[in-house]
Amino acid sequence: MNIKMKKMVKEGLWLFLLYSFITLCLFLATDRIERLDQITGNFRNTNGSVSINLGK
Repeated sequence: MNIKMKKMVKEGLWLFLLYSFITLCLFLATDRIERLDQITGNFRNTNGSVSINLGK
């Protein structure tokens, strides 16, 4: 029972670290987008997307 508990805690810790890393990346990306929007002023209105035509 003790080994099973340790394994569950270890898996839970890895999941928590993964979730924390993804959340941190999202916060950093949001902050960067806000700063770019303040600097350029029209960041949201600029179409910077890339499309790939898969048809022949």
